[in-house]
Formats: sequence, structure tokens, C-alpha cells
Amino acid sequence: MYNNQIKIGKPFKNQKLDKLISFLNANDLTYDVNIEYSIIIEDFEGNIIATGSLEKNIIKCVAVDKTHRNENLTSTIITHLFNHSIKNRNKKLFLFTKVKNELQFKNLGFYTIEKTDQIVLMENTKNGLSSYLDFIKQESLSFYTDKVKKIGCIIANCNPFTNGHLYLIETAAKECDLLHIFILSGDNNFFSENERYNLVKEGTKNISNIIIHHAKEYILSPLTFPTYFIKDKNQTTNINCKLDINLFLNKLVPLLKINYRFVGTEPKDIVTNSYNNELIKGLANSNVHLIIVERKKLSFDVISATKVRFLIENKDFKAIIPYVPKTTYDFIISKFDKTSSSKK
Repeated sequence: MYNNQIKIGKPFKNQKLDKLISFLNANDLTYDVNIEYSIIIEDFEGNIIATGSLEKNIIKCVAVDKTHRNENLTSTIITHLFNHSIKNRNKKLFLFTKVKNELQFKNLGFYTIEKTDQIVLMENTKNGLSSYLDFIKQESLSFYTDKVKKIGCIIANCNPFTNGHLYLIETAAKECDLLHIFILSGDNNFFSENERYNLVKEGTKNISNIIIHHAKEYILSPLTFPTYFIKDKNQTTNINCKLDINLFLNKLVPLLKINYRFVGTEPKDIVTNSYNNELIKGLANSNVHLIIVERKKLSFDVISATKVRFLIENKDFKAIIPYVPKTTYDFIISKFDKTSSSKK
């Protein structure tokens, strides 16, 4: 142990990255391209014997060589990543791992949020999930009366909020006494989480029976789940969806008494379409009815946020008009059309 060396990368590149990738592959893991920071521990000959990485506040790709697993190296890796996060003003960490590693990470201060037969989602905050659920409950209390029986849920990214999203929400709201809308967490190159939340809020302010929530890190998109420890990549969506569905059924449904979930059809997005198919199977034996709403079309083209982002990238702002509510369009112009201010 005394001859081991700790090295860091922000992230690693070139030959050092190739070396890390080879080590992960040897330990049945693949390198996650979204990694932002890594630590490796090398022996005196320069061989990697342990590693761990971060993407924002998610710990990824933790591995220890099988000949060094009695040397407390996992603890060294986790402590280093936690201290790095502290320096970046982030004390809260999340971790995806295999079920067989659950106890090990519990002993390192992590708490299980949800799990399936194959993967576990954990965090280093004891009351993180319960605090979030308490907040959601308090946020919703005033909407619940004896007349509220049909309670629906939509979980969406809305990047940005389109007329397609609006149609889905309007359709669901007509079917329900109360509709919960969860806007997925995370910022990206186009619209931040707060921007997306506000666009939905502004675009639906005439609908009285909805509650809009920040999903935070606990309500997960299948697109954000890590795949680096799943050997059979063909099973990735299936496995990830099970975790998401378990969290939805075991945490949100009993808390908010949800009995309907609404999704739109996905004719173009293969991953989301696969997710919807898994949702059909996952909710089949529950008390939650899944309602799949046909996507709203514009002529022969479905309305999608992907299309709107494409038009933004190509600065074809006029073409965006029929795809989004006026509130979204006005925000897009103010954010992306640099010529608009000069016209005023």
C-alpha cells in the first residue's frame, strides 16, 4: 500500500484514458463518456489497481483489482471523490452499483433509494429521499379534497415545452381530477431545469387541476441511467426501466395516490419507445392505469422537442412558431435570436 500512487484526471485523456478503459474492461465495466473527473490508484509498477469517477454528483466506474480487494481501496476512492465534490460545493452523492455491492457501500455511508434484482441506486444522505417526498407532499396537500379520485401523473423533460407536451397535459388533465407533472432534473446545452419548469408553468397556467414539480434526482429518465456495469447492452433499457418503475410504484404512487400515468407515443425515439413498452409490462399488475396518448402532429410531422432544437440550431425561428406555445416561442427568441434585441 505504501508504494501505491494516486493520480487524477479531469478527465483522463489519450494513453492514460486507454489504460483506464482497459482496466475497467478487465473488471466487466465500460468507460462512461460523460465522466468529468477520475481517480486511479497504481501499484509501484504503474499498473492500475483501483479507480472511481464522477459525473457531476454521480459516482461511476468504481473498480478494484481482484488481487487488491482486501486493502480498503474502495474506501480510499470514495473518500477522495467525496472530498473533490466538497471542493465543488456538492455534498450529496449518488451511486449506481450491482446488488452484490450494496452492503459494501452501505458500510461506506451510502443509503439505498431503490433497487431491482440487478442494480441498486444509493445516496450518501440518510434522509435525502424522504425529505424530497415530504416536500412533494406538502406542495400537493391543498389540492387534495374528498372529490379528488382520479389522480394522474406525467413525467417529462420538456426540452423545450412544445404544443405536443401541451396536448398531452391537456388530454390528461381532462381525464383526471388532479394531474401531477414532474419535470426531469438536469441542465443541458439548450434549456436549464428551471427554464424548462418555468416554460411548462407559463404554458399551462390556464389549467387549474395540475401541480408542476421539480423531479430532482429521484425521478429518473431512462436516458440518464448508467450502462457501464451492464454486460449485456441489449438489456440496458429493460434493466434501467425496472429501477425507474420500482421507484415510481413504491415511492410516488402511495404518497400521492396516483392511479393513472400518461405517456405520449414515440414513433421516432427508439429508446423512449422501448421505455414505454417496459412501462406497459411494469404497471400491468399494479393499480396504476397506463394511458398512451397519440402524439400531436403538424401536417405529416409529429411535434417534438428534437425538431424544435434542430430549428434553433439552424436559426430557423419562424419555422418554430407552429411547434410551440407562444410563451415558449417568446422565450426562445429572447434566448437564442441575437437579432431580436436590435429590432426593438
